Amino acid sequence: MLSSFSFKNFKGFPKNIRRKLLRDIISLVLIISSVLLAITLYHASKIRHEASATIIADATTIVKKRFSRFVEPIETYLAMGAEWGKSGMLVEMSEQELVRMFIPMLAISPTISALMIADSTGEEFFLKRDEGQWLTRRSSGDKKPRQASWRSWHDANHPLRAWSETIDYDPRLRPWFTEVQGRERGTLNWTEPYHFFTEGRTGVTASIAWQHPAQETFSVMALDLLEDDLLAFLNSLRIGDHGHITLIEEDGSIIAHNKSDRLKEQDVRAPVARAVEIWNSGNRQETSALEFRVNGRSWWAGFTPLNEEEDTAWIMVIIPESEMMGDVRKSWQRIAFIALAVLLLGFVLALRLVNKYSYQLRDLPQQNISSSQGQEELLALIEAGESATLEFKSTMRMNLKTGKKGKEIEIAWLKTVTAFMNSDGGILLVGVEDNGTIMGIERDGFENEDRCRLYFKSLINHHIGPEFSRFVTLKIFFLEEKMVLVIECERVRKPVFLTVGKNEDFFVRSGPSSMKLSMSQMMQYLEERP
Repeated sequence: MLSSFSFKNFKGFPKNIRRKLLRDIISLVLIISSVLLAITLYHASKIRHEASATIIADATTIVKKRFSRFVEPIETYLAMGAEWGKSGMLVEMSEQELVRMFIPMLAISPTISALMIADSTGEEFFLKRDEGQWLTRRSSGDKKPRQASWRSWHDANHPLRAWSETIDYDPRLRPWFTEVQGRERGTLNWTEPYHFFTEGRTGVTASIAWQHPAQETFSVMALDLLEDDLLAFLNSLRIGDHGHITLIEEDGSIIAHNKSDRLKEQDVRAPVARAVEIWNSGNRQETSALEFRVNGRSWWAGFTPLNEEEDTAWIMVIIPESEMMGDVRKSWQRIAFIALAVLLLGFVLALRLVNKYSYQLRDLPQQNISSSQGQEELLALIEAGESATLEFKSTMRMNLKTGKKGKEIEIAWLKTVTAFMNSDGGILLVGVEDNGTIMGIERDGFENEDRCRLYFKSLINHHIGPEFSRFVTLKIFFLEEKMVLVIECERVRKPVFLTVGKNEDFFVRSGPSSMKLSMSQMMQYLEERP
């Protein structure tokens, strides 16, 4: 469309006006497009980052609140157990009293599968659900195997059968005991998933240690969570098809993951491992929004401690940006479509505007000769004759009447150049008679084209000024095997003077001739000049 319009509607325009108009339209459209594109990209990037950061921060906060409610009973029971232990109350209790204390706790918290209390001497109390009933174990001894006393319970007040057996089990060697003993007393610890001895299934354990001021031994209370129950809870916190919810320890090791059955798969493991790696390198601090890339895909992760006072366990939420930004991407597509529509509309309106003024533009004088079609354009100009923007001169320096070089000949065409520059621009053809006869400049006696160009440049610099040389262009064409000089003059905003000796004269075009203005005329002309 643009190509056909250009040839159809610009064909009759003056070539220099056509070129400038097309250049300005294209430049304007490109500038507007570039500005729109830059603004769109800047705001799109800003919106993308802010929206992603907000979404991951909100998701992390929501997950933390729900996870906190999930583990709150565990933390509360362990904190209570530690206080009872430090007071010496648990040591003084019988098995019946321990059962009466802890069965109600476990009854209202079905996610807790078992409770353990043990001390550094090897004394242990164990309580768990057992197919609608309850099962307890008391064991002791410094070495394995150990003697264990079992009892089943209908409820806290009704013991059932009792039996004894030897077991190859020592609570002091279990992860929940070994890991917490190296921590500060009263600090909560979460183990990584491991195999439960009694249950025969995998899970994680939260534990806490304390020491009675009057005793040298220390004790640990622990609560078991089956991995299946933990995963069921994590999977209930869906955050997209490819989102990750992970419970990690302070050192970055994974306690639980909502897709633990698929962690061996590269596409599942890679973003989790990369997020933990970046988090570890940042001194393991709370991070509401962390952006990273894995295999060319953008991900966002949020980290927050499970307990504000103790950062032993952390919640990590990871979501691919593509899932978070689905609606935003649709908005971007709409914005891009609108921007494209505006751009096309700008082209159409610009072309319609040019088309509207095509006839006026055709009447504008030609002020530029193209190199490719120069001969045809020059012949058309010569045939049209002199005008306010076109003048012929026979020679550049030779006085044909005297047969000698004359300064007056040089000044004559320099007046025309100055007048063109002070008016609306124009073209001066040197080597063409007033009647349009092509004579060439061979009579000026230049040795070659370079000598002619140097001579021309010297006169312009000396009589008009080198600062105006960029507004004057000399081109050389051969018409009818004769050399013709084409001097293209652009309009100059500030006044241009012709300097001859100590005089500075101001010329303008008046029809097909140049006219000298007085000082007052010049001032009025410059004030009224559009």
